Amino acid sequence: MKSPHYTSATSIAEACAILAREPGRVSILAGGTDLLLEWRRRPDKVPEVILDLSRIAELRGIDEANGGLVVGPLATHAELLGSESLQRFAPLLAVAAGTVGSPQIRSRGTIGGNLMNAAACADTVPPLVALGALVTLQSASGSRRMKLADLFVKPYQTRARPDELLTGIHFPKLSDRARSTFLKLGRRNALAISRLSVAAILEFDSAGAITEARIVPGAAFPTWQRVTVAEAMLAGEKPSAKLFAGAGRKVAEEMVKETGRRWSTEYKEPVLAVLVRRALEQCADRGPQPAWPRSGRPTKAHAKKSSSAQTDRPQPAVGTIAATINGRLLTFPVSGHQALLDLLRNQLGFTGTKCGCEIGECGACTVLIDGEPVNSCLVLAAQIDGREVLTVEGLGNQSQLHPLQASFLDHDAAHCGFCTPGMLMSAKALLDWNPHPSEREIRTAISGNLCRCTGYQQIVTAIAKAAGK
Repeated sequence: MKSPHYTSATSIAEACAILAREPGRVSILAGGTDLLLEWRRRPDKVPEVILDLSRIAELRGIDEANGGLVVGPLATHAELLGSESLQRFAPLLAVAAGTVGSPQIRSRGTIGGNLMNAAACADTVPPLVALGALVTLQSASGSRRMKLADLFVKPYQTRARPDELLTGIHFPKLSDRARSTFLKLGRRNALAISRLSVAAILEFDSAGAITEARIVPGAAFPTWQRVTVAEAMLAGEKPSAKLFAGAGRKVAEEMVKETGRRWSTEYKEPVLAVLVRRALEQCADRGPQPAWPRSGRPTKAHAKKSSSAQTDRPQPAVGTIAATINGRLLTFPVSGHQALLDLLRNQLGFTGTKCGCEIGECGACTVLIDGEPVNSCLVLAAQIDGREVLTVEGLGNQSQLHPLQASFLDHDAAHCGFCTPGMLMSAKALLDWNPHPSEREIRTAISGNLCRCTGYQQIVTAIAKAAGK
């Protein structure tokens, strides 16, 4: 693989200037969970210049403004999931963020990357389209705003110019009369892309009749859109099983009308109809909105620390960086395309971090960056400059094991041992955030760590015992 020129920006203006100076030669890096996979699979696609946005404070945050919400494109899925503002005013977006990948992916992956990658299976796009989101694109020559639904041309292609940067996502708050949900169908409960998804919003009057409906399927149409003919069926009606089933069939019918009949239609048509029906039923349920377990999410202290670490100092384009690894400040050279996993194992000798799938799906390479669990195979080594990294070697030693390590031994949770370092690091992140997790929270926290020995019950028990349960 060729070594690209790596650079980073600390302001929107600086990033736009780089894009203007290097037209068509720059690949933008935010979380990197998609880009690093693409470069690994297609070395010929590695760009000449990598522009890292992760240190631009202006692109972060989830704020309330002018009666709506403004989400920075660098907001991670973990931050979306943990946002009190989203839980209150746009819960379907928080739920969608909780379905993305795994805790490690959610710690790194950003909402801006999810939008600009424009994959048909993107989980955050249907909720945002349903919310009526607008996006702001900025270049060195100015900015423009458009409806999010109008941003997309086709899968993996947007209307953003090569010199433009996504700088903001804006949408109104849902009213107290609105109910929303997001449902996703994948091959498994975690580490799965959407085969189909549905975002739905229903608003009711005081008599319980539907005054407004919004239905946006995912992975069903070439681009995301509200299915207005199905929404019209619901307006003015009282919720009923028959009504919702009919709306589901209408959405599936519109999908077939637009995409035609293909090998997958026999499966997708009835399944989409059922997903829509279930989503509408959830919206009509006037009980508490469904919660998503937030285990593995960094604490507020970690989040603040992460933000400051990313903006305190500009990152060098090439050469030597400094990072605190397992409590020691180290200085070392890195190359533009070098993964953190590579650096830890081959250059620094921290071989406890295992190399497994190298696509972010097994969790064997999990480490903590500023307290957050990440897949080190999907992080560039250059991105840890000025940050704190903890590997399994930093947990304990032979004379003084960490309580998690001791509990794994006591409860026979190590098995063959290959997945154990990653499991321990995911568990460490969980207990640092939530010292007394439920079993569901434990299982969610390790959902990004695969055990080929299938010994999950002993692992769950060991983590629970280490937590004092």
